Amino acid sequence: MIALKKCFLAAAAAIIGLAASAQQRTVKGTVFDETSQPLAGASVSVPNTMRGVTTDGNGQFEIQASDTETLSVSFLGYLTKEVKVAGRNVINVTLEPDTNELEELVVIGYGTQKRVNITGAVATVDYAKEVKSRPVTSTAQILQGMNAGLAVSQASGRPGEEGLTLRVRGVGTLNSSNPLVIVDGFEGSIANVNPDDIESVSVLKDAASCAIYGNRGANGVVLITTKDGSKSAGKVSVSYSGMMAVNEPANKFKVVSDYADYMSFMNESAENVDAVLPFSQAMIDLWREKSKDPDGISESGYPNYVAYPNTDWMDAIYEKGIYQKHNLSANGSNGGTKYLISMSYIDNPGIISNSGAKKFQLRANISSQVTKWLEIGTRIWGFERSSELADFNFAYMSRAIPGIYPYYDGKYGWMENPEQSNNCRNNLYFFDRMTGYDRAHYINATVFANVKLPFGIKYNASFNYGRTDTEHKAVTKVLNAYSFRTGDVAYRYDNLDNLSITENTNFAYKWVFQNSLNWAKTIAGKHDITAMVGSETYYQNSNSLNAKKKRLENDQLMEMNNALDMNSISGTQTDYAAVSVFGRLTYAYDNRYLFEANLRYDGSSRFARNSRWGLFPSISAGWRISEESFMKDSGIDNLKLRASWGKLGNNSIGNYEYIPTYASGFEYSFGNKLSSGIVQSLSNSALTWETTTSTDIGLELAVLDGRLTFETDWYNKVTDGILYKAPVYATIGNKSAPYQNLCEVTNNGIELTLGWKDDIKDFHYGVTANFTRNWNSVSKYKGRLKAGWVADEYGNRTYQSNIGDVSTVVDGARRVMEGKLINEHYLLNTYSGDGSYFFADGTVNPAGGPKDGMIRTPDDMAWLEAMVASGSTFLPNKTIGKKGIWYGDYIYADENGDGVYGDANDYMFTGTSMTPKFYYGFQVELGWKGIDFSMLWNGSGGAQTYWRYVGFNAYSTGTNFSLPKDISYDHYFYDPENPDDPRTNITSKHGRMTMNYGSEQNGGQCYSKVFLYDTDYLRLKNLTIGYTLPKKWMKKFSASDFRLFFSGENLLTITKYPGMDPEISEKMNYYALLRQYSFGLSIKF
Repeated sequence: MIALKKCFLAAAAAIIGLAASAQQRTVKGTVFDETSQPLAGASVSVPNTMRGVTTDGNGQFEIQASDTETLSVSFLGYLTKEVKVAGRNVINVTLEPDTNELEELVVIGYGTQKRVNITGAVATVDYAKEVKSRPVTSTAQILQGMNAGLAVSQASGRPGEEGLTLRVRGVGTLNSSNPLVIVDGFEGSIANVNPDDIESVSVLKDAASCAIYGNRGANGVVLITTKDGSKSAGKVSVSYSGMMAVNEPANKFKVVSDYADYMSFMNESAENVDAVLPFSQAMIDLWREKSKDPDGISESGYPNYVAYPNTDWMDAIYEKGIYQKHNLSANGSNGGTKYLISMSYIDNPGIISNSGAKKFQLRANISSQVTKWLEIGTRIWGFERSSELADFNFAYMSRAIPGIYPYYDGKYGWMENPEQSNNCRNNLYFFDRMTGYDRAHYINATVFANVKLPFGIKYNASFNYGRTDTEHKAVTKVLNAYSFRTGDVAYRYDNLDNLSITENTNFAYKWVFQNSLNWAKTIAGKHDITAMVGSETYYQNSNSLNAKKKRLENDQLMEMNNALDMNSISGTQTDYAAVSVFGRLTYAYDNRYLFEANLRYDGSSRFARNSRWGLFPSISAGWRISEESFMKDSGIDNLKLRASWGKLGNNSIGNYEYIPTYASGFEYSFGNKLSSGIVQSLSNSALTWETTTSTDIGLELAVLDGRLTFETDWYNKVTDGILYKAPVYATIGNKSAPYQNLCEVTNNGIELTLGWKDDIKDFHYGVTANFTRNWNSVSKYKGRLKAGWVADEYGNRTYQSNIGDVSTVVDGARRVMEGKLINEHYLLNTYSGDGSYFFADGTVNPAGGPKDGMIRTPDDMAWLEAMVASGSTFLPNKTIGKKGIWYGDYIYADENGDGVYGDANDYMFTGTSMTPKFYYGFQVELGWKGIDFSMLWNGSGGAQTYWRYVGFNAYSTGTNFSLPKDISYDHYFYDPENPDDPRTNITSKHGRMTMNYGSEQNGGQCYSKVFLYDTDYLRLKNLTIGYTLPKKWMKKFSASDFRLFFSGENLLTITKYPGMDPEISEKMNYYALLRQYSFGLSIKF
């Protein structure tokens, strides 16, 4: 009995002891970083329980835990640390930086994954870090040169219309090549997002990562994730950043600014073709005389430099602008609620008069953990943008001649020389003659809920609504121009009947509903399985109304009711809908063998019912070789081989291409009179999805504790059924070609990224370089080119070519054809001889002409005359003489050997296009204590562009055009009747100047490689120096961070391209890229 009682007491004591040890206590503490600074927002949890908290702004936490339990402490970028409670009430934890980035979470389609487990080609940018260290004026700007496989180019420097183009792995279609941009889970525009609000950017490049987006992922996907308040727990963190910058054009055309020289060159070009000289020697002498005393007073009372101007119009048009940007944000996390509220203001006056833009942006990201199983939240953001309006017709920029003074004494100048063409113009006058505005309002709102369900299942539901309103108003106004030489009005524009008012309004909205179920499970500690299924419904609608009225009653009221005559009115409404279901399955065994499968089923209203749906699958696998036992102690931190395959879709066509539509504004002949009518479009009900089949093989390597990293990818993409408009016969009438599933494009390449980073005590440094080489070709279209000599039954030989049947003309210099690059240049080669001229027997040698194809010397001319006498024909001008082919003219190769040099059968494909074949980037970052330095270079190569424009680089002239400086002062000149003329120059690469625009031998009637330029460039994109004040100084001001910086953008460009900029893809856009010098600060409380 006593023994039984002792056993009972022992058991009771054991139970009481266990109960005591399991009793929870309040544990407090502080989490520090490696510099003993508190870490706000660190996660503290008890493993295998629902208990978890985040540290407040001072790094402090408070949690319930028992003596036998363990605390797990983690923070992004730091190694997770586990600490046993062991009866303690206060536990302080110091975290060490995680130099191994393999565990970093990467945003992917509809979720996140550890970088180490990703089997697709995904590149990431720590955008928040980049923006903090480098000032940016646009969101896409910071991505330039940062990642292999992503090319960013800019079409213009005009504020609000930069036209940034993103290309993921080159161009793989004849249709739209723009990647899909996803902002916080929903489709958006990268230009609309405030750079300071962005946390990270992921670029999905292969089918494995893009297939989850199916119909929109064929050209790659750019995922943008904005900030929330998770990193500022326990208190409100307020941040301000501001910058001011001086903007100036990164480059300008060089034009002749000495008006006397301008008139002399014009006379020379007229003399070269036996035309009447446009300017008298008396006027030339007068200008030279007045230029000797520029500050003297002319007969009209104005200074000579105004009345007898020598204007450099590039200096007159472009000016320096003071850019400013301010950003204020507040964020925090407390009681399960996270929030970010930000606002920004940008004022960019531009570098051309009346081209400025202002933008105001707001954002609020709020989420709350209502219960342990439910989180709800919203993301609301938008902007208002207003731009000044001016008559920017860059096609007329070359009409500004040096004999016009831009602006003086409140008056715009005009042609001061009565001998000058009346078609010249003062561009500043036209910039100011139009007034008005462009305004845009945008609002985007998302509400979402995350629900934790039993069995580890998580449910997400999100609804997004976006709306855009744009207004355009343009009014011409009374404005006269003045002659400062005569002291009178030279150009009148004060007739109210000529004035007009135009208004365009556009309203568009879209809504998207997404929901998904996610499940993750680890079995036996080695089998990691995740699954996701979801659906998406999408709808968008757009409306526009355009009206124009003329003949204003007065020039004071700028409203429609002030105009008397209706000129035009039109309006449209379109809509589009899509429905999708998608899913993903991943499996990882022991973090070594990785597998992923994605599937998306899309339906689009842009296709007929029987071809509306598309199925887009992908599979990928990875092998972490470094985790194998035989790799132990190898010194390799990560070695992963991965491969993927999948299909992606594209439906980038109009909303109603599969059904006939009607358009007004056409006229037909009825009863010998023109009558208004409508025209029915050509449609194609058989349209279906354009599909891209993509294969990728990649290798990732990290050694020396992650300090040295290397990554390479090989990819191959085949896009077939490309939605493309082939030309239709003119006999069809006023109808545009319908879309068809016509072509196939093959696009493949390699990507290389190499990086090194290290810390030596207080010194940090890093170097990263990336390189991408891309090949593309039209692998199927209308058939291959067949050209050659064919003999009939009688032996008569004719040259035949099917070029007109199997190719499509893009413009005068480019075509689309099977077996060639996309939009490959199609040009005449210049003649290339050996300079021997004649055979030993005295007969002319067809291969013995001038080596570079230009007729330079009497020997060259003698050869040309002999060739013509022997029956050869040289196009386009045929005859020899000043008005035909003369000294200083190029002749073109006879590629088909028919004796006609430079005809349609001699055009050849060049093997080049406007798309670069390779591009690269190189980044350097240095840091020592509070000082930081960063530098970014980027460039591209292998592209060419055909650029010939009178007034900027053509050899032909006209008195209504400017003159290019380099050509004017260094061009071919030779007069066989006066070989000793001081103007003689027979070695210049530039041909003779001729006043026969439209009929000149050097390019007016033909397209040749004379004006085909390399657009290779290397650019110092950014250089930034900053200083962050010590934290101990900041504590006195209750601030946690204060940084000053100086930065330069587009500081240096190395290129041989003579145009405005090699990066500008639009040849007629002459709004220069900006060189920017900025100074700013950021402060955080």
